[in-house]
Amino acid sequence: MNNSSDHSQPSITLEDIIRMKTEKLEEIRASKERIHIAARDLFHPNQTEPGIPTLMNNFNSGIAIFNGIMTGFKIIKRIRSLFRHKNKY
Repeated sequence: MNNSSDHSQPSITLEDIIRMKTEKLEEIRASKERIHIAARDLFHPNQTEPGIPTLMNNFNSGIAIFNGIMTGFKIIKRIRSLFRHKNKY
């Protein structure tokens, strides 16, 4: 009753496996390259335009960093004041 001809599956040869492996490696390499390009563009944006726009970008980044630091100090100050024991007498 268990006839092998009823459930015939396509035979996969060693050449097929090698070909599929090569195709997958190419897909992985292409994905890796796309990820690399996206990360490079994200962390190192194109700054070919000299002058005022680049200067303003740097200035805005500096102001944002300064604001972050000042906000951090304010938060730390408030947290410290919660843990200080003040004498009521």
